[in-house]
Amino acid sequence: MELQFSPVFYIKVDSTSRGTLAVLPSAKRTSQKVVVGDQTGVLTCFGVKRGSASMVFKTLPGAKISCLKLSGSEGGLSDKIFVSSETEVKGFSKKGKQFLNFDTNLTEPISSMHVQGGHLLVCGPYVYNHYLDCKDVDYYLCSDKINDVLCLPPSSEPGPLSPILACQDCSLRLLKGSELQYEVEVAGPPLCMRLWGEGSGGGREGDEVLYGTQTGRVGLVQLTAEEPNYCWDMLNDRKYGGVSCLSTFDLSGDGVEEIVVGRDDGVVEVYSMDDSDQPRLKFTHVMGESVTGVGGGSVGSAHHEEVVVCTFSGRVIGLTREPLTQQTLSQEVKEKLESLRKEVESLEVKVGVAKEQYQETVAAAQSGSDAVSALPAFQVNDKFSLNQDEAWYTLSIELQSPIDMVVLQSDVPVDLQEVDKSSAVVSHSPPDPENGNFLLATFRCHDATRLEVKVRSIEGQQGTLQAFITPRLEPKTCCLRHYSIKPLSLHQRMHSFDESRPCNTLRVSGQFSLGQAHSWVALCLPDVPARPPVEDSAALFFKSTFIHTQLAVLYRKGEVVFRSDNMSTVSVLREVLSKETALKKVAVKITHGQSLHVPVSCSEQLTCHTNCLVHQCFIVWCQLFPWLQ
Repeated sequence: MELQFSPVFYIKVDSTSRGTLAVLPSAKRTSQKVVVGDQTGVLTCFGVKRGSASMVFKTLPGAKISCLKLSGSEGGLSDKIFVSSETEVKGFSKKGKQFLNFDTNLTEPISSMHVQGGHLLVCGPYVYNHYLDCKDVDYYLCSDKINDVLCLPPSSEPGPLSPILACQDCSLRLLKGSELQYEVEVAGPPLCMRLWGEGSGGGREGDEVLYGTQTGRVGLVQLTAEEPNYCWDMLNDRKYGGVSCLSTFDLSGDGVEEIVVGRDDGVVEVYSMDDSDQPRLKFTHVMGESVTGVGGGSVGSAHHEEVVVCTFSGRVIGLTREPLTQQTLSQEVKEKLESLRKEVESLEVKVGVAKEQYQETVAAAQSGSDAVSALPAFQVNDKFSLNQDEAWYTLSIELQSPIDMVVLQSDVPVDLQEVDKSSAVVSHSPPDPENGNFLLATFRCHDATRLEVKVRSIEGQQGTLQAFITPRLEPKTCCLRHYSIKPLSLHQRMHSFDESRPCNTLRVSGQFSLGQAHSWVALCLPDVPARPPVEDSAALFFKSTFIHTQLAVLYRKGEVVFRSDNMSTVSVLREVLSKETALKKVAVKITHGQSLHVPVSCSEQLTCHTNCLVHQCFIVWCQLFPWLQ
């Protein structure tokens, strides 16, 4: 049975970050409250009475709210609100009374958080900290960026907690206290996690975890104490955006919770479980802008379930199962609407007067007056990510206000492709390679707050793609964003390396540090952690999303080894490293085709250049003529 939902607008706040919306639980069969935090530091809690939003409390502005979580006493309702701003964690009751203001004194701003009773788990980009009653207990330094943190429900036996870290290197890391138990490979960088069956505490065994990835896939994995068990993994067949938020709630009233998925391209999906415990799509809705938070509950009516959605621009919308034909406007609501219309008309008159005054001020400034023009501030939500299925980069730019135009400029050759849902008008200017200008394209948008473009680079070229973003605001202002194009930009991280393929080996040795070696690897390849590894050595594996070749990088102090079945990849690496070491005046020795004992199995390592060339040519010809396969 398909589920039917109807959109209802509730309130508008300032721009929001991912994971800053929650629906407060209710002990009685009454309508629930919604709490949302925005980037101006304001925490807003509201309910719905007689079809319109009713404010419960609203805090004063402050630092940007980066994360919002609910928690409560053991066995009770999770009706306490915890928010993180920079390095501080604040706690509020459901009525708005602040009872906690804890400064973690971390060197990194808090990007993700989880609260469980007296346990507070906070993460910066690379550091995990565990506090018990505001006292530091555990600590873990991760080798890659942390996108989200979760904790399995505590067992009946006393012992350390089992936190889970969702990391950018396509893995989930299960900890036991401060020790790493094991890593779980998933299909794409995981962005968000949630316990499956939040009401039952993580499924039947309490260790089932839902995750959503940057590539748009959703999966369920069981994290036991010994090893992980993969339950299911949904493919992104419809080519939607990445999963930005997840929630579970019983929307159909059959006692089984549905899965609510929010994506960064504005798609909201509802999945239900069939008899074989596999997810089936029941509902899809397009919001028109990226979704930052989803939740389930009975907000508009105590007798009808709904999905509450928050977008980047701050719109909070309910997708309710209550038929809209039964919703009639009372006389009080009609009077309120009429007063709002009059208020909007008066505001439009005031805005027109203010614009005239501003134009007079600007004219006076041009004539030599001391008047100063103030530029309007606006938030930009942008992303430049590689699509592994199509070997294209997707550049998405989103603003709170409508986009006037976006100008893309590149100092290396790139190809552009518009997405089907884009309504922007594109105009290309002739390239000027002599002055380092290979691309100049202007996108003029019509009443759109989001622009999405596909970009494909040519491997071997290193440069920068610049986006000049101009919103439809007065006075005219522009925001400049830079996106690096690496020499091997179409490569993606993976966890394994096929030793059966013939490989070329490139070895770089000399008097250089581990940090220098790490910086060289990061210069050539994407998805490399910003910080060098904590260990004495590191091994990274990549695959080409274009021709599906592979690359292994193993480096330590004084030595870097590259192994690939693609001779072009090795040639690009040799050229880039030769230029970089010469520029930095670092004396190194670069050898090609020598073997080296490395942590992976390499007993059958081949250094025959002829075999590598034949193998590579066969791969390229198979891409051009599939019938050869």
